[in-house]
Amino acid sequence: MADAKASGEAMMREMHGCMTELLDQGVHESAEILGNFLLSTMSTSNGLSSSCRVEYLVTYAGALVGKGEHARAIAYYRQALQNCEIHARKLTGSGGFSLSLPFQGQQKSGGGDLEETEAAIKFEVAKCHMALNSPRAALAELETVSSRYRTLPLLLTLAKLYRVNGYERAAASTYRECLRLCPYAVEAWIALAELGLKLEELQGILSQHFSNGDQNAAKPGGGHEAASSWDLQSWISRFIKCHKLKRADEVEKSAVSLSSFIRVFPNNVHLLLELGQTHCMAGNYREAVSCFQHVRNVDNACMDKMDHYALALNATNNVVELNRLTHDLMRINNRKPETWVAASLYWDAKEDRLRALSYAEKGLRLDDTLAMLHLLKGNLCLKLNRPDSAVSSFRKAQTLEPNISAFEGLSKAYTAYRKHKEALVTAREAVRLMPTSTKALMLLGNVYAKQSETRDRGMKIFEKVLKSSPGSKEAILAIVDIHIANRNLVAAEHILSKHLESNVNDELHTSLAGILVESQKYGEAVEHYHIALSLNERNEEAQTGLERLEKLMKGIDPDMVSDDEIDEGQADGGNIEEESEFV
Repeated sequence: MADAKASGEAMMREMHGCMTELLDQGVHESAEILGNFLLSTMSTSNGLSSSCRVEYLVTYAGALVGKGEHARAIAYYRQALQNCEIHARKLTGSGGFSLSLPFQGQQKSGGGDLEETEAAIKFEVAKCHMALNSPRAALAELETVSSRYRTLPLLLTLAKLYRVNGYERAAASTYRECLRLCPYAVEAWIALAELGLKLEELQGILSQHFSNGDQNAAKPGGGHEAASSWDLQSWISRFIKCHKLKRADEVEKSAVSLSSFIRVFPNNVHLLLELGQTHCMAGNYREAVSCFQHVRNVDNACMDKMDHYALALNATNNVVELNRLTHDLMRINNRKPETWVAASLYWDAKEDRLRALSYAEKGLRLDDTLAMLHLLKGNLCLKLNRPDSAVSSFRKAQTLEPNISAFEGLSKAYTAYRKHKEALVTAREAVRLMPTSTKALMLLGNVYAKQSETRDRGMKIFEKVLKSSPGSKEAILAIVDIHIANRNLVAAEHILSKHLESNVNDELHTSLAGILVESQKYGEAVEHYHIALSLNERNEEAQTGLERLEKLMKGIDPDMVSDDEIDEGQADGGNIEEESEFV
């Protein structure tokens, strides 16, 4: 009997060794099949030690993870944790728990500590929950791990989960702990900058780890510096500053800083991606496209921030290139959320809003931690007149990445929902977090301008923005809108005519044409509509305005619906029904 038992245990050790070898080579399916035989034998071996059971169960779960069967893997990791508890009850305080797990290298020290083993297994469980798009379950799992056994990878994951779930203070505290363990954990510096820590505070943390941190922070950013003249602390300091400027929506300064950084470190994919995103935030979409094309020339399989590239292509009406990008991303990895942002934006460009929304929701089912997907869904919901759904989407985007786009979207959604007080609170919060941001000030001014009793406040804000940024198209149009609302068409016409002398823009020409129509100056209005269309042939407002004006000049009521338009409307109704069935 003893010989049979010894023989069975020897066979299990051999099978486990073969499984480990297969997993090391990435042969997960064979390892999983072999693991079935191992677990079957283990179930009949009553005398097998708890440590061996844990080791075998964890290895089998690892094979399942390799196959992408994360829900099954969790069940076997749970069994391994149960065996850890059984062992703890048998040997309370005596230690002696020695095993070699597949992820042993992630632990602070070698085998022998039961709690350390449990922490490593719980980390694997949390990663499975994340793969299943269950961040709350992952967070609950990691919070049970004692602080003593929280390794750097575990802490970084925990901090991300805190942030995804909206616990910003806990996230910031955990990222600080990451830097205490390793000051070169660059993603922690980025996250702290994005979470709103002041630049002085970030530099203070840097100086705690590097004695010359403050000196490096003051290092000039000229374009003629060589990378060899920098030390690691120098570029970390500059790196933090770039991200902090972007977080504060100081996009012009951020773009200048990143450009000088790139001259020191040419073809740096991360910096080029950051510069592309910064250009998107500034509305400089052509420059953004150029940055992202540069990235794809350096690394054509890069997926990071391709959602922003898709946004830039959509904004520049480059539907053909957007279609090509979508196909490329599908080929590279169709389970990344950036792929579905591109697909959704493509159908939005084709004006198929419902299909665009379905693709955005598909991306969210795969991974709901990408802020761009929530922003996209929110904007699509606004276009589809679903402000309640838009509010929840923009709130989630705001939690994940509190940038100006999230605040703008949320404010629009509240306004569409006729919740003026909430829109005002949102705009004020944007100004509080980004006090130097022109867009944040414009957002607050726009909210004030919606109500007749607060229009004067809005006008003061717009004039302040225009004083600091004389060419701001948004501020000019906002001031004009207030004059129109107050029926002061002469003032509106004067402001637009004055700014068009130095600011050639199709939207300004379209706005002026509309005012001239109201003033019955039809000849001048036609001229400005044609100029607007020559600058941007896709300007729908100018196209519609010109069509209405031509009817007016012919003595036809532009609001009268013709028989042809009725027939066209019925055809459109059929398309809407088909789209509804698609969803």
